Amino acid sequence: MTDVDKLSVALFRLPRPLLALKGRIHTFLASRLNNMFDQVDDTFFDLADRADNNRQQTMYFDAMRLIRMERKNIEHNFFGVLTQSFQQLGQYQGPELPSQEPEGLEVVENEQLEEIIALDTMVFRVSELCKPELEALNTRLSSMVPASVTLKNNPVGPEVICESFNEAVAHLELKLPVKLVLFKLFDRQVMVSLKDFLVEGNKRLRDMGVLPDLEQLRKARAEPRQQEKPPAPPPEQASAAGAAHSSSAASPASASEEAAGRPDPDSRSSDSRREAGAGQAKKRRQADGQRYGQLLSQLKNLLHWGSSDVSGSDTDMHQCIEGDELVSMVGNLQQDWSNAVSAEADDSEGLLQLIDGHLERQGEARLDGTERGLVDLLDRLFVRVNHQTIACAQLAAELRKLELPILQLALKDNTFFDREKHPARRLLNEIAEASIGYTEKVDVDEDPVARAISGVADELAGQPPGDHAALTQLLLNFIDLVEKERRRVAVLEQRLMEEATATEKVNHAHQAVVRVLVERVKGKTLPRFVVSFAEDAWCKVLFLNHLRSGQDSEEWHGSIRVLDRLLELVAQGQTDAGVVAPVLTTIKESLENVSYDAYDMGRLLGAMEQYFRGELSSEESLRQGVSASPLQSVLVDALRTNIPGNPAGLEEDSVGSVDEQYLRRADSLTRGAWVEMTDDGADKRRCKLAGVVLPSGKFIFVNRQGAKVSEKHRNRVAMDLQSEKLRPLEKTQLFDRALEGVVGEMCQSRTVH
Repeated sequence: MTDVDKLSVALFRLPRPLLALKGRIHTFLASRLNNMFDQVDDTFFDLADRADNNRQQTMYFDAMRLIRMERKNIEHNFFGVLTQSFQQLGQYQGPELPSQEPEGLEVVENEQLEEIIALDTMVFRVSELCKPELEALNTRLSSMVPASVTLKNNPVGPEVICESFNEAVAHLELKLPVKLVLFKLFDRQVMVSLKDFLVEGNKRLRDMGVLPDLEQLRKARAEPRQQEKPPAPPPEQASAAGAAHSSSAASPASASEEAAGRPDPDSRSSDSRREAGAGQAKKRRQADGQRYGQLLSQLKNLLHWGSSDVSGSDTDMHQCIEGDELVSMVGNLQQDWSNAVSAEADDSEGLLQLIDGHLERQGEARLDGTERGLVDLLDRLFVRVNHQTIACAQLAAELRKLELPILQLALKDNTFFDREKHPARRLLNEIAEASIGYTEKVDVDEDPVARAISGVADELAGQPPGDHAALTQLLLNFIDLVEKERRRVAVLEQRLMEEATATEKVNHAHQAVVRVLVERVKGKTLPRFVVSFAEDAWCKVLFLNHLRSGQDSEEWHGSIRVLDRLLELVAQGQTDAGVVAPVLTTIKESLENVSYDAYDMGRLLGAMEQYFRGELSSEESLRQGVSASPLQSVLVDALRTNIPGNPAGLEEDSVGSVDEQYLRRADSLTRGAWVEMTDDGADKRRCKLAGVVLPSGKFIFVNRQGAKVSEKHRNRVAMDLQSEKLRPLEKTQLFDRALEGVVGEMCQSRTVH
């Protein structure tokens, strides 16, 4: 919202009828909320009494106390949000199409998803129960304010009321079971009674002169065409009813103007005609929005669906099929559609061609207008999801089978395209996300997730279109199954990462030991027994100290200082027992701590003592196997350490320079991110990042079953990103992203042509 919009909302003064409605809804909701809070203590006390354990009992008692303490804040927040929704009616809202950018899409956690489903179920049930009253109230409110009032922004509608309550309790730290109980209480005590208020609200607005003839006009439009133009009313009726009745018989827009207290519609001025035309256009948009939903009605106006598809003679010869008739006809094509999708190797033939072919064979009706545009939109949408997301041909076919039951649903439920939280849209998002890791041929009967995806189309076909309760249950069942599979795979991934981390820790310790010894021994001339001590004995002390305590520990640095001190004594040719003895004692204790072989340790320490005393003879040295002569020095050109781990250098050493931006992109890959890898043979495979092993920066990639398929260093990942051998994949809100892309393409193509 811009600063100008905010100012217009703040300065907007509600019309007198709307102020009266605001006062009535405040009184109504205050009374109902009072009833709800009166039930809170009894409800949670009963739940605590029947709790299975002390933890649950404590949870319910804590919730009861918290809600009691926060009652005033909840009420204040609730009515504050509701008041703001009234003020926002002062902002003009023109048609808005979804942006092509996928910004604003959110990842929804499972607990949050259950809350959303509970609220949506509540909203949908009340919306269906009060549909006529809400439509009439939307029309009346739209005639008084700049905004176009719909179910989403009607301040006395179920969606705004439920969302206001959700925001009012959002600051409370409540567990999911507690919040669901609170929502249920709100439903029983507040939402169940909303229909009575809506009936009363329409009556009060009608009595105050806001579209008083709205119900009669609706009945007139519902009658056959021959009754659409009734004869002029008799003079006595006209004189009794006044100019309002004569103008309403002429046009609905004129009736709206007269009821709202606007200038006399009999005026022939150009301003009056423009106002009448604007009113008629607004009425048409509202009618389309109620029938098709906001998105489809906006696309219909923008893309001119049905305005020039066929000639007038064709319109006279063939009746357009729509509504329930189209839903019924499409339902009979489920088997044909499944067969066509399974047989087609590409997406050249869509559902639109199947329906056109069926109607052509029947020869009595045709598909036109918004219904035709809707089928074309779904064709494009499912093709886009398959091309951008699904790599397994079998699952792509299973997903495409869903297009037909989704078409039936969209025809019956005009909120499908408008509500991102619609259970069917969430189901499609979950299916697309669950399918992303499949690349090879899959046995649908053996794989539990693939089997569940295959069964969704059959379950949807067996349900009445628009049954939100059944859709919600199907969504929860699918999420539960996928979550179980994810937990199973997560255990395997965790084990794999623990093994990789342990291996990397061993390798890192090995390489640290080798670096220390190379820096101090390699390339130098030393007595032979010193080399043997470093390669066979002290390397183990260094290795275990690094492995147990890390390279920043005192143990690690202390063992390095002992080695440095020994080398210093050798270099000095020290023979003072008082200086040498402490070093040898420390060496002995350290070797004992790592369980070094006692016999080998005795031989080594004995040789050291004799060396520093200068008493070791050549014969004795040969017998002990220390060296040909303790005084004999050798040039150390290589070291052979007897410790676990991989002595090879890190992979990053073999990789050339990498652009910093691709290193940042590599670092942006998080655990669970899906990527597509292209091998040297141009074969593609999809895998998931199980984690990054530190400190080496090694990326571990696994398949959908949790088995390791590749490991790459950070620099190699960055280079593969740069060469496009590695391509990150989106994994959330895939259906919604595809919908935004398709709508954007359709609008662009219209602009170009």
